[in-house]
Amino acid sequence: MLNIFKETEVRLPRTKLRLLFDDILSNETRKKWRGQTNLVFTSDARLRQLNRMFRKKDKSTDVLSFNIDDPVSDESVFGEIYISVPTAQRQASDYGAPLSEEILRLVCHGFLHLLGYDHHEPSEEKIMKRREDRYLRRVTGS
Repeated sequence: MLNIFKETEVRLPRTKLRLLFDDILSNETRKKWRGQTNLVFTSDARLRQLNRMFRKKDKSTDVLSFNIDDPVSDESVFGEIYISVPTAQRQASDYGAPLSEEILRLVCHGFLHLLGYDHHEPSEEKIMKRREDRYLRRVTGS
């Protein structure tokens, strides 16, 4: 189950967010998915606070993902994804893309992190980027 929380004003592509979530989980998990994922749209200040607390980096970022519990029951919270709306807006402008596309990209990136993908090494980054592109093409049709 996907829970969406807004701590800041932003128009969200909710239908596409749910399609993306369902597509990733149905293709990336080998067992029946259980548990909840919280998706939080918030401020730069909140991302900076979380980044400082959990990653020891005193700066804001665009997306942070946190695994919480094993998805053993419908009530457990598997993970949380935090998206900085102001950063997403700046990046969308820099890329010449609609904000909704940048939000989908960041959410996809966060979901993949929850499922164990990373990008510290070039080979990992390549795999993760391919997965992101595949899921985003499927949900946006482009």
